[in-house]
Amino acid sequence: MRNFTLIVVLLSFGALKMASAQDNLKLPKKYYHSLQASMENGAMLSNDTEFGDQIVNSSYYNGFNLQYGWSKNDPEDTYNRSYRHPTLGLGWYAATFHSSEVGYPNALYFFMTMPFTWEENKRWTGSYTGAFGLSYNFNPYDSINNPTNVFLGSYRNCYLHLSANLNYRFNNKLSAFGSLGFTHFSNGSFKLPNSGINLVPLTIGAKYRFTNKPVEKPTSPLEPFIQHGQVNVMLAAGSKNYNVGEPNYLKMTLGVNYLRQISYKYRMGLGMDFFYAAKSDLRFPEVDDRSDFSKSVSYAIVGSWEWVVSRTVFVPIGLAWYLHRNPENGEREKFYERVGLRFRIKEHFNTGVTIKAHAGVADMFEWTLAYTFHKDPNKYR
Repeated sequence: MRNFTLIVVLLSFGALKMASAQDNLKLPKKYYHSLQASMENGAMLSNDTEFGDQIVNSSYYNGFNLQYGWSKNDPEDTYNRSYRHPTLGLGWYAATFHSSEVGYPNALYFFMTMPFTWEENKRWTGSYTGAFGLSYNFNPYDSINNPTNVFLGSYRNCYLHLSANLNYRFNNKLSAFGSLGFTHFSNGSFKLPNSGINLVPLTIGAKYRFTNKPVEKPTSPLEPFIQHGQVNVMLAAGSKNYNVGEPNYLKMTLGVNYLRQISYKYRMGLGMDFFYAAKSDLRFPEVDDRSDFSKSVSYAIVGSWEWVVSRTVFVPIGLAWYLHRNPENGEREKFYERVGLRFRIKEHFNTGVTIKAHAGVADMFEWTLAYTFHKDPNKYR
């Protein structure tokens, strides 16, 4: 508790110093900053096992979030106006299930909050939030020391959160909110078991903006979007655990996609994925008469859709159908899904992480590096 209090004090002091320093500058602020704190409580969903039911019935879940956010000052900015003055930022999460079998998880994450309508001078507004990051401090499954935690086999896991929010504005600086959401912890089959932990939290909190300036609505229409195509070549690597207690093995992905950007916010297209699973010849040598190459390689046709959050942040989503697969490599269904988060680091380069799953069951985390061939004719504010 002492460490937690220290973290809150340091983050709050840092945010206040930043705001104070900006107020002393004569130049216009490029970004407005905010600090948000919230408490949550809700239901933990079982994985329909006896041990899972025992944990759910004996655990009392609650959590805390601290978020530092920023939003652009320019109301004419292309993506500021496209998403009605969104807030992006970094957050820290802490939860307790009052159960040593699960642990006392924390998470560090990136988040984005998008209003449904322009705030302007309205008292009541709605918004939605998405967050993705890395969690830690779980007590993982161990066949001897912790056989009860049938949810997760790793100390570190991904953190995913989605929520719908109702906000009440007291003034330009201070507001309160309540939300209903969904939270998921998973390690992407990096270490089994991995049925994941799913929560349905109710949240209440407060937000403080370090400016008294109201949210401004743009005064001119958005420039018409010029559609254009691009080719994306993606290379990804991950580590997969096929059986509890056994070693991990390398899995790699090569993806080639043609995408058509149809608006400032959306791209869609079609492509191919090629997969390599290491040591397939050693892991199932007795399986039929397939060659070692055929056992190690699979490929699929992919339908892709990308949600463009800003010039540097986008969310890739894919649905694919195998043309050749190996169930022994974890390719349990004839189709798979993909979702993740990527960041543009140069004009043509982007990097990030996606999770590949079969009917909702994680196959692997894909740590990606991609190159995009494109020539965007649009001008952005």
